[in-house]
Amino acid sequence: MPIIIDHQLREQMPHDITAFPITYFHDELATIPNWEGAFHWHPDFEIATAISNSLDYQVGQQHIILKPGDSIFVNGNILHAIKQISGYTPEPMPNIVFSGAIVAPETSAVYQKYILPIKQCNALPFIVFQQENGCHKEINCLIKYIYNCLSKKKQCYEMAVQVTVSRHQSYLMWLLIWWNSVRR
Repeated sequence: MPIIIDHQLREQMPHDITAFPITYFHDELATIPNWEGAFHWHPDFEIATAISNSLDYQVGQQHIILKPGDSIFVNGNILHAIKQISGYTPEPMPNIVFSGAIVAPETSAVYQKYILPIKQCNALPFIVFQQENGCHKEINCLIKYIYNCLSKKKQCYEMAVQVTVSRHQSYLMWLLIWWNSVRR
C-alpha cells in the first residue's frame, strides 16, 4: 500500500493504538512506483530491516545505506523516506510502526521515565543496527522475532511482541544514558 500523507507530510495510515499499538508492514515497496517511498513522518517509532537488497533510508538530510540484514530505528516525529537501490525484485523490507504505549501506558511512570526520554531526544533521530556488527546481533534477533510473531499471529503473540519491544526499548534507553554521559 502506498504511503498516504497529508499536506504536512504526516503519514495518514490508521493505527488503532487502543487495541494493539503496533502495525506490521511487509512487501510495501512492491506497491510503490520505483520502489521509493515518499518523505513522511508519524508520531510513532519505526523499525525497518533490509532483507535481500540495499536500501537508502533517508532520515532528515542524512542518507543511511542499509545492507541486507541491517535494521534501522527511526524516532517518532522524524521526517524520513525509503528507496531501494539494488536488486531486480522489490525488497520485502519488513517494518513496524509502534507507539511507546506498547511498553506501558503514556500516563505511567515507566513510560514517563523510559519511553518519553527516547521520544523527546533530538540527538537520537535514528540508530542503525548493522548485521556485521557483533554488538548488534542480539537487537537484530529481537527485531526478527517481533516480525515473526506479527506475521504468524500465533496464540499469545501480542504478549511476546510486547515483551520483546520492551527489551528493544530498554536497549535504546541504555544507549541514551551512555550518550548523555559521553557528551558531558
